[in-house]
Amino acid sequence: MPTWIATTCEPWGRRETGKRGNGETGKREGYSSVFSGSPILRFSGSSACPAPGSRPPAPSPGFTLLELSLVLFLIGLLVIVIMPRLGDLGGTRLESSARRLAVLARYLNGEAAFNSQLYRLNYDLDKRIYWVSILAANRDITEFIPDASPLARPVQLPVGITFVDVHVPSAGRVSTGQVYTRFYPQGYTDPTVIHLRDQHSRVVTVTIPPLPAEVRIYEGYINGFAYR
Repeated sequence: MPTWIATTCEPWGRRETGKRGNGETGKREGYSSVFSGSPILRFSGSSACPAPGSRPPAPSPGFTLLELSLVLFLIGLLVIVIMPRLGDLGGTRLESSARRLAVLARYLNGEAAFNSQLYRLNYDLDKRIYWVSILAANRDITEFIPDASPLARPVQLPVGITFVDVHVPSAGRVSTGQVYTRFYPQGYTDPTVIHLRDQHSRVVTVTIPPLPAEVRIYEGYINGFAYR
């Protein structure tokens, strides 16, 4: 266990300036004579006294009041700028999900016409996913199989984003289960209205008209097709 030892050290830079009368030693440079020969504490085995002729250690620089004020100001500025963005992440996810769905609808419209194939955009409202299927080449039976295209792979809605409902002419307004939108080789599709909602009950509407090149996104719940 380390122990403390009292040691008497001479002041830094000690130097005699001369002799006075009666053999009295004059003042010495360095620390005041009040601290000369004062005991200090050190650990056993350590050297607490500076070497003769060494200079005193420079004081460690600290922060000025102006520097601290500047740092606090920058931290406050970052909080003001970043916190609103963090609070709006749900809204960003909602808009991103709507845009991704709209882009996919335009893509399927082009693919159906280009490949002369019947495509289907399927929605599972309970599992919050949607995916693309294509009519199989076998003409004996009508069967839709998952499309192998990278852009048509199943998509899971982000956390907090749900389907409110999907409205298509063949099924009406559906709020649970599965429903789909068909994209025909002739270049038109089933008119569809899709409503998405986030955890803050904010709703956006995605409308897929008969000509999907005009797929649009609206803020709020639009009951049917709206044109601007």
